Amino acid sequence: MVKGGSRDLSSDALAILREIAVRGETAVRLDTDPEMALLRTIVDATVGIFAAEAASIALLDEASGNLRFVVAAGAQGQPVVGMTIGPTQGIAGYVFSTGESIAMADPAQDPRFGRNVADQTGYVPRSLLALPLEDGARTLGVLEVIDKRDGPFTIQDIETVTLFARQAATAIKVSARARDLRAVLADVLRSADDSASDAAVDELVSAATRRRSHDDRFWAFVDAIATMRHVSVSDRDLAIELLAVIGRHRTAGGRDSSGRLRSLRR
Repeated sequence: MVKGGSRDLSSDALAILREIAVRGETAVRLDTDPEMALLRTIVDATVGIFAAEAASIALLDEASGNLRFVVAAGAQGQPVVGMTIGPTQGIAGYVFSTGESIAMADPAQDPRFGRNVADQTGYVPRSLLALPLEDGARTLGVLEVIDKRDGPFTIQDIETVTLFARQAATAIKVSARARDLRAVLADVLRSADDSASDAAVDELVSAATRRRSHDDRFWAFVDAIATMRHVSVSDRDLAIELLAVIGRHRTAGGRDSSGRLRSLRR
């Protein structure tokens, strides 16, 4: 327990803390990069709706303070992935720094246009739509769409893409919370005992998230399920059938888990 303050954490509180830690770790293991998966889906859908040449998302890199293009879709999208620009550079930087959405034709004639990006990708867009990805008062990045099939972007297009921008911002926010699980747990502990030292809190968080001896095989089980994303459909169906059989045995109050597994293997 965290001691030394006016309150001690109860065993029930510690049990809840451990359960949160296990669930958080399980989620990370089952999907190592849910944020990027959803962001890719968003740019793919954006390209499809507008029949656009490309859509991309640039996020703020906290370490450098720059914007980094992390995902893209469309025929002209991939060359931009991995590129970085200043937080006020180009149209993306302008949108990021001001929070203002932009729809424009012939962006190369605009003084805010980033020539260096066009030079590196070898592509100059004919029309462009850019929206900030916002989490309350904070801007997380920028969603850009270039060259839709049916002419310049309109105000109505901004309203449509705003829905995708909200989804992207939500994905980033949720992913950040998952990455900061230990920090969240530490905040909970401090709220329960505001006089606890940082060292005591860190030790309790570590203890709560550390593998318990009887959980070792549980993590092997979670990791094995995670690999099912990469196997054939038939193998995945077989795994689902086996898990269903094991679940039915457990519900029926059958033998211990090792006995059930031996029975299934016969």
